[in-house]
This record gives sequence, structure tokens and C-alpha cells, in this order.
Amino acid sequence: MKIPDYLNKPLLEQLSDQADTDDYLVMRGSALGYALLNEDEKRDEFIHKFVESPEPDFEGNKLARELQARATGLILLNQKSNDLLDRAKELFETELEKAIPDLPEDVAIDVAPEPLIMARQARSGLMENAFLRKDWDACIREAEHCRLIIPDALLYQPHREGYPIEFVAKGMHKDDKEMVTKGIEMQEEFLQYVIEVGYLKPWEEAYFVSYALYIISIRYYLGI
Repeated sequence: MKIPDYLNKPLLEQLSDQADTDDYLVMRGSALGYALLNEDEKRDEFIHKFVESPEPDFEGNKLARELQARATGLILLNQKSNDLLDRAKELFETELEKAIPDLPEDVAIDVAPEPLIMARQARSGLMENAFLRKDWDACIREAEHCRLIIPDALLYQPHREGYPIEFVAKGMHKDDKEMVTKGIEMQEEFLQYVIEVGYLKPWEEAYFVSYALYIISIRYYLGI
């Protein structure tokens, strides 16, 4: 991944301006920004800050996603993340159980009702959760479930044939390095795409987990 030259200076200025923040989301954005500038020491400094910050008063999928984001940070720091992953998994499963009875027959409708939104978030979260646990079978299974409720039209086009972490999981499961490489390249291509079209603002935190999954995939490939 490469930050466009025109973004380097404003990014560094923004990261400097928000260096003393006590907002965990801004801290996570700073971690992502420094990561994309290949300043791993500063990245890790801000990961430490946001994983050690007080947990927000969230519930359901929103809390689960926050816990999972913190777990990915811990994994990047080579620290234990099982407790956070366990809590996130339980929350995702609870939210999915609540949503399933009220799912519409047509999951491709233009305006998704709340149960469908909840189910999509929970399934995606469970897929990532299994991946972070190195539970390849569960990751592959959850990816298949995701496709049943997330129509192709809502996916980044290359992901319609499979999610990047799904390919990595399949490759790890089958000891197929070509498939692992495909998943890593897909994730890198996705991140580069969102950088270039302007969706990824490295001083914001929205794509921190996507970045972390990319780095973790490389570590799996290298056996680290």
C-alpha cells in the first residue's frame, strides 16, 4: 500500500494535531495513519493507547465490533486477545440469534430492515472473529453464511467471488500458499482502492481492522 504523495504532508500535520487526544477513535485513527506511513513504532504507541482506554458504553454488535477492533490491536502487538475475542463472539452470536426470526425473505431489498442489518453485522463479525482465532473451518463457514444475506451488489466487486480472509483461511486450512497469497493481495488491493478513491482517511479509524487483517494475514503466511 502506498499513501499518495499529496496526502503525506496533510496527514503528518493532522497526526501531529491529534497526538494528545483522549478519544479512543482518534487514537485508533492515528495508529492507522502511522501504519500507512510505515512508522510502526508510532503505530504501536497509539495501539497501546486505544486498547488501554476505557471501553465505551455500547451494547450488541456495536460493542462487539469495538472489542474486536481492540483485539486486532492486541494481536498486532503480539499480546493475548482471547478474552476480548470471546466477549465479541458471544455478543455477535446473541445479536444474530435475535435477528434470525425476523429476517425478510428477500435479503436484496433496497432498504434493509433492522434485523437484516443486525444479522449482516453479526455474520461479518463472526467471520473475522474466527479468522483471528485461526479457526479456519469456522471462518469459511461464516463466509458462506454471509453470502446468503449480503447480496453481491453491496460488495466490493472483487469480493463477490470470496472475501480476502476467506481465501487466506482456505489456504491455511489446505496448506495452499497460492490461495493465501491471493487473499493477501485482494486485501491489499482493497485498501489501496479505498485510499485512492478517498474513502480511507488515515486520520480516521474506519479501516483500522481491514489494515490489521491484512498484516495478520501476512503473519499467518510467514508463520509468525
